Amino acid sequence: MSAAAKVAGIPPEPTGAKRAELLRALAAANPGIVKYEDKAINAARNQCSAINSDSSKADSAASQRFTYKDVTTTEAQGKQINEALKGLGFCKA
Repeated sequence: MSAAAKVAGIPPEPTGAKRAELLRALAAANPGIVKYEDKAINAARNQCSAINSDSSKADSAASQRFTYKDVTTTEAQGKQINEALKGLGFCKA
């Protein structure tokens, strides 16, 4: 992982059980986003920068970050995603 990613609070890419746990948590918020596993993992890692900076727009950022191809994520789902990422402790880089 790069120093810049660490400074931004972006965790390393999860593997094995941690990856499966993350995908399950994301699917609970919006089942569509895990159709593209790598996109979902990258979006989750990048979302940590919004969470770790206590952004007041974190829910909105999540809805945008997890909207791609034929998947749309609402701000309410973005809030669920943020809560899931916090609950897992995923963003503790």
